Amino acid sequence: MISNYCDRLIRRLPPAAMALALFTLAVTAAFGQTDQGRISGRVLDPNGAAIPGATVTVTNDRTGDIRTASTDDQGRYFVPALKASIYTLTAVAPGFAQREAKAVQISVGQALDLDVTLGTQEVTGVVDIQASSDAINTSSASMSATVNTREVGGLPVNGRQLSQLYLQAPGSVNSGSGTFGDIRFSGRAVQQNVVRYDGVEGTAIIDASPGNLNGEVPSPFRLQSSLENVQEFKVESNNFPAEFGTGTGGQITVVTKSGGNQFHGSIFEYIRNDALDARNFFDLAKVSPLRLNQFGGSIGGPIIQGKLFFFGSYEGYRLRSGINFVEAVPSAAAAARAVPAIAPYLAAFRSPNAVILPGGSTNPDFDIAQLAGNARTDENSFAARFDYKPSQTTSFYFRYFR
Repeated sequence: MISNYCDRLIRRLPPAAMALALFTLAVTAAFGQTDQGRISGRVLDPNGAAIPGATVTVTNDRTGDIRTASTDDQGRYFVPALKASIYTLTAVAPGFAQREAKAVQISVGQALDLDVTLGTQEVTGVVDIQASSDAINTSSASMSATVNTREVGGLPVNGRQLSQLYLQAPGSVNSGSGTFGDIRFSGRAVQQNVVRYDGVEGTAIIDASPGNLNGEVPSPFRLQSSLENVQEFKVESNNFPAEFGTGTGGQITVVTKSGGNQFHGSIFEYIRNDALDARNFFDLAKVSPLRLNQFGGSIGGPIIQGKLFFFGSYEGYRLRSGINFVEAVPSAAAAARAVPAIAPYLAAFRSPNAVILPGGSTNPDFDIAQLAGNARTDENSFAARFDYKPSQTTSFYFRYFR
């Protein structure tokens, strides 16, 4: 009854009010995004005492975005909602020397504790901090794995499927072909997995894939998420905190690439060919044909320095492969004993191009037939993203996948 009343109320709202309501809901949901990290800690003097009122500045080295925070009476500071990137942290306080921490790496959803000690006024300190995703997370008991930019681009993944990198998380098991709908975590059903892109849920209704057919059939597409468009991602496989929801399986948070203050681009091609393969047990006289080409590129950079950035990518997938069917079919002896009514249908069990494997069956009524065919797959993946930051407190982004 309450649902019906709310539905009627929404229908009576004028278009402007409805748009405002939807915008408010979208902004409210944005606060619950799980793809953002944070830096917290204490600012101390050389004797280990807290320094209240110190100013901590965190600068994104890639986009120039600046965030500031002040320490409380206990010398603690907190800088939330940080995108996955490399940062420079600067701490200053009256009567103390400035302190910089460079190369501070924040991974997707990472909570980094970083204490800063300020020296006397005459001494200025600069320290390089390599905060990798392997750092121990003391703020949560969750079991997780973070795959950074280097691993996304460098790990040997057959077919460049993002889902196969999920297997780095503890408790992950490949229950099929290694696609999105075949990897389960800690024994839970694959339907309970959740995939989020930049904090927005992209999971299908039933099969836990980011793309499907009619909401029920698992998607056959391999390029649901091109690796060229992924900056890094994190998999929470067990004991994840209450901020995650929707499903009880693995919580996959993907951060897509965006542009920065410098232009960067890449081109690539990955090749597999039957000339490099050996004949397997089921091949006939020769190796099954195989031609696999994955190619594409990406480019990103500034449109307005420090304000507006763009990133675009393309990936193509071309597969020509041999497929084998091995089945038991009625033998000539069985066909000779068949009644006339079913004799015409026996030919449907065997393709004219099938080959009978000698000695494949010990039953005189059946033969083992093999049919070698060819499969053809063509796919194209496009992505574009625009980031706009009109002020230090407001930012927008637009992302398009196809």
